Amino acid sequence: MHRILTFALICILAAGTNVWAADQEQPAMPETDNSMPKVTLSEEALKLDALAGKPYRPSWAPLPMFRGDTTRITLLHKLLESPDAESMARSAFLLGQIAFPDSAVLLAGRLSDPNRDVRVQSGIALACMGDARGVPACSAALGSGPSWIRYYAVYGLWCANTARARRALQKHAQGRDALVGPAIRQALKAPFAAPPPVPRQRPSAQHAPDMSPDQVWSEACDVFITESDWWWHAGNYDQSMRCLEAAVFLDPHYIEGYTSIAWLQWSMGRDPAAIGTLNRAISAAPSDPEAHFGLGFHYFNTKRYASAEKPLRRAVELGGDHLMRRTYAHCLEKLGKLREALDQWSAILEARPTDAAAQRNFARVKKLIEEAR
Repeated sequence: MHRILTFALICILAAGTNVWAADQEQPAMPETDNSMPKVTLSEEALKLDALAGKPYRPSWAPLPMFRGDTTRITLLHKLLESPDAESMARSAFLLGQIAFPDSAVLLAGRLSDPNRDVRVQSGIALACMGDARGVPACSAALGSGPSWIRYYAVYGLWCANTARARRALQKHAQGRDALVGPAIRQALKAPFAAPPPVPRQRPSAQHAPDMSPDQVWSEACDVFITESDWWWHAGNYDQSMRCLEAAVFLDPHYIEGYTSIAWLQWSMGRDPAAIGTLNRAISAAPSDPEAHFGLGFHYFNTKRYASAEKPLRRAVELGGDHLMRRTYAHCLEKLGKLREALDQWSAILEARPTDAAAQRNFARVKKLIEEAR
């Protein structure tokens, strides 16, 4: 399934930034009002209302997107026993969402794995399946780590429904994290309702097509994008970001996920977090011009042109598209580097001689240089 969300594009358009408009000479800056744009819920996300209304699911909990879908279970079990820690952690995460009973034995065997991520994800997975063996790992995960993982630890503790799990939730009930804090407080109030068990019968071979691990991660990533869309429409942007974090965990090269998270963070007044997220994208895909452009455009869009120059230049060096080149040219002009800006417009025109906006910008910057003599 095609990646259905284009948060960054939607949000930038809503904020009034028109860098790429064919008849725009210079990009307009966003207004000071950072209110969220209205987004039409996708057809895929509309189908999730039924999942959201499951009697065993409290309103703060994740949607049971994967529960009972065992079509990939054989491969996920194999990956859980692979030597690759990333694949093991991702497999454990998805197995907890599927809740196939036979996965519990394998997950329990990973509770003492040398890799912390594998241990944490295996413990959370067990707890999400209602297995109390995962409670210690959930309790430990609540103390530190990314917000989205701590959220799943909260959910796991609620699902485990033991006295020890409740004590762990109470210990962290005063936390101020915008996602985790409310989840803990609601988990302590929400009456437990056990979901129906997932059948133990394995799927037949014809229902489990052969797939590569990357295909499984990409497929699951798309599911979380759809869930993110649902939460977005519901107005819960922290939950939307949680879904996108799960998506980039499964597919670290999903650059749009990082930029979407960052835009939401910035819109909610969390600019340092947004910058951190965009730097994570660069670390995950250092050769991808989109990753560098995401950081550069964020700085440019918030009028920090000196900070924007380096990542925008790197995006262009890596073969960035015309939007990236235009933004870099505008950034150079903002910094007073008119000669360099003119060179950029010249390069754009060389590739696209009939680009009317580039023609006007080239002429305008050339005139500025002449007037400055």
